[in-house]
Order: sequence, then C-alpha cells, then structure tokens
Amino acid sequence: MAAGRITVAGEPWAGTPWPDGLLDAEPGRIGALEVPIVGPRAQIEIKWMMPVWDPSRPRRAKDVEDIARLQAALDKPR
Repeated sequence: MAAGRITVAGEPWAGTPWPDGLLDAEPGRIGALEVPIVGPRAQIEIKWMMPVWDPSRPRRAKDVEDIARLQAALDKPR
C-alpha cells in the first residue's frame, strides 16, 4: 500500500494505485475464513479500463459480458 491505497504488486505497474473502493464490498467467506473481495464497481472499472491502461490487452467478449452482468446486479432494486 502507498499512502493508505492498495497498489499493483508486480511489474510493470508496481506501486500504481488500484481503483478507489477496490475492497469496499462486504467480505466473502472461504469456509471459516473471512476474505476481502473486489467490489463490483472496481471490477467494472478494471475490466473497462484495462485496454486503456495496457493497449496490448484488448477488451475480450467475456469482459463485456462481465461488465453487463455486474452493472445489471448493481442496478437491481434491493
């Protein structure tokens, strides 16, 4: 972490801050272990921006589908 922000661990972007709210979602569980999860808004930003941040990684059809599914879940009334 740099200045309280979660950052990319590996090269070539080591130290670059991840999106705000990356781990703001409710924790998940693996058995008895409580674990942080990447929030849906951060997942959308990462999937949307990856081709901008790294032009060698074009957006995949899977990413477009994931973005739509995540956005639909966020838009669903509670």
